[in-house]
Amino acid sequence: MPMRLVILYFLFQSTLCSAQENISFININVDAYAEPVSINAFTDDWQGQFKGGDTAFLQGRAELGLHQKNSDISMLWRYDYLLNFSEDSAQLYYDYAHDNLPSINKNHDLYIKARYSEAYGIRWLPFFNPTPMLKLGLGFNLLKGYKMTEGQLIGSTVFKQPNFDVKNIDQLNSTVDYYYDEPQLHEGELDWHPQNPSALGFSLDAVATWRIQPNLTVDATIYDVYGRLYWQDIPRTHYQLSCDCDQLNHSITGQLAVENRYTQRLNTHGSVVLSYLNNHWQSEVRTLANRQITLTQFAVGYQPSTWQTVMLWEPQTRALGIEINHQHLQLRWLADSLNTNQAHRLSLSLASQFAW
Repeated sequence: MPMRLVILYFLFQSTLCSAQENISFININVDAYAEPVSINAFTDDWQGQFKGGDTAFLQGRAELGLHQKNSDISMLWRYDYLLNFSEDSAQLYYDYAHDNLPSINKNHDLYIKARYSEAYGIRWLPFFNPTPMLKLGLGFNLLKGYKMTEGQLIGSTVFKQPNFDVKNIDQLNSTVDYYYDEPQLHEGELDWHPQNPSALGFSLDAVATWRIQPNLTVDATIYDVYGRLYWQDIPRTHYQLSCDCDQLNHSITGQLAVENRYTQRLNTHGSVVLSYLNNHWQSEVRTLANRQITLTQFAVGYQPSTWQTVMLWEPQTRALGIEINHQHLQLRWLADSLNTNQAHRLSLSLASQFAW
């Protein structure tokens, strides 16, 4: 984290400090899901069992800040990665990685769409109480983007022989168009080595807590209700490929370029939690959603003392988890496999806070 952000953070902190109680906090959250293969294989070599599917995402967030009665101020780092693809594309890539034979005389749909960014910045979140039972917040984020990939590959291909060599392709039509901080498709072999771009941006968050009854509460958090990163001098690859390979006819048009500007829209995502408390027992329904998928969890917690233990179940992904809560500490682990190298679904959380 650049020193200027650290200095600015403590300037804000000293300005907010008053006679009322202050709470310093740190929150770290990671949510990941990969349908076709395990998360570990998805980010590496696609080894392991193939389950099919068309979605993968990884969203991470870390915050260090100060909470007061009516506002939060924090430094944050965020990682957002969404990938959507056709099942044909996933199957072809898996077969290629495993030296399997592709199906012949079949039109294979090619579709991959990626949205990825990393950024850090400062967040200010003031709270309002329209009624005693309702608490609202609107978060303002100033962001510095430093990594990104955004774009898509669209097309189709037909194999005349069960092999991935070019001479065994009957027809291939595709368009690739994407922006990036680092090239992903071996553009370096064309002596393409552009400088990494950077971006400034902002986003707006919304939070709400509604106490419907003394023991029934709804909590909602929506990140990036509206958010943009404005990239400067950003590399772009844009090519169209058409190949009637059986007739040895092909056409390639397009270019490698550096665009002056590109506006990246941040992906809206968030969660809603419905919580019911009865003596020492607490039951919850939690929903995690982004632009590609909505996952629902069921939670049951027991709190005999200052510590609370919560058991989690996510039916869609068959993931199980446990959460430990305390006044100053919260830990959560959820996965669909005890072996994290084989997990398709993983959720981790660490939170701590101290009053002073």
